[in-house]
Amino acid sequence: MTTVKEIEDAVCALSEKEFDAFSSWFDAYEEEHWDRQIEHDQKSGPLRDLMEKARADFEAGKCNPL
Repeated sequence: MTTVKEIEDAVCALSEKEFDAFSSWFDAYEEEHWDRQIEHDQKSGPLRDLMEKARADFEAGKCNPL
């Protein structure tokens, strides 16, 4: 399979049992991908800057209790 259309066609051709198995696998794959992206962003991406600013604001007493 080399195209999105071929993958879509293959997924549509799955039996209900096969689709359930595929869906479970894909959900886990998607969650893992998301976790890797968040980890990357925390280490070197846009979240790092936000985390550092929040930490500095907290340490400077600029935060209010919720």
